[in-house]
Amino acid sequence: MKITILVQSNDDYDWLWEGLFLTWKLNWNWEEFNYPLFLLTETKSFSECHKDCDFKTINVGEDLLGSKNYSNKLLRALLKLKEEGYTHILYSQDDSWSFTRPDTLVIKECLDFVEKNDLDCLYIHEHRSHFPFTVKSTDFKIQGHKIKKFIKGSRFFYNHGNSIWNIDSLLTLQSTDEGPYQNECGGTERAWRTMDKVYIINIPWYDQDVVHEKGKIKDTALNILRDLRFRYAWENKPEFMYNYVAYDSSVIPTNPDEFQNLSDIEKGNLYGTNWGNHFSTHNIISNI
Repeated sequence: MKITILVQSNDDYDWLWEGLFLTWKLNWNWEEFNYPLFLLTETKSFSECHKDCDFKTINVGEDLLGSKNYSNKLLRALLKLKEEGYTHILYSQDDSWSFTRPDTLVIKECLDFVEKNDLDCLYIHEHRSHFPFTVKSTDFKIQGHKIKKFIKGSRFFYNHGNSIWNIDSLLTLQSTDEGPYQNECGGTERAWRTMDKVYIINIPWYDQDVVHEKGKIKDTALNILRDLRFRYAWENKPEFMYNYVAYDSSVIPTNPDEFQNLSDIEKGNLYGTNWGNHFSTHNIISNI
């Protein structure tokens, strides 16, 4: 198995990319699963979303602009990856911001399960009570999580949830000139006729519902993004973070402008974290 991560997007939704970058950077075990990650879009570069973004971009060209070319973009990307020798993808979308890191042993055993059983697809996402899936139980378990099998005739037998796909299998489901919903509906009918090895494991690790609605980012996502920026700085820029004055008598700035070596953008982000609520003016030791 040669696998890569493919995240589908389009240029018009580049306002989702910073949160996308930060969640993948912070909530994926890169030491264990250091696969290439590609963002699929028309003409823009994923690296534009953040100065540290080192993920790759598959540009399919301005002739495929817009959501109506959803399937056309996916076809081009899959054919490109297949030419480069990839056999499988971990598929995701631009609004699938992970709120937690999926368990390493679960992901490892999911990959092994796909390869050993020559699956078409293993969906790795939450199965909520209102999802219209029809599945049946199997004897398979991964780290205590039951694996269930999609029954032919199930609605959304083919869907755009996070999943491990055999590239050849996914290619057989694609038809040209389909938007996202048309692709799921048409692909589902095609899958009923051609596929038998489609499974799901119920693992909650991302939630599209809190990110955006009808093309506008939600306040919940803005709060998530604020905290992601803070967490990324904590992990990657020691000079960006300072201790509270408590046990070690350390000095902290009382104003973001007092930080050294920060860009105007970084200072602006710090102001956006409700600075005054984080730090008390009491017991600050100065001139030490």
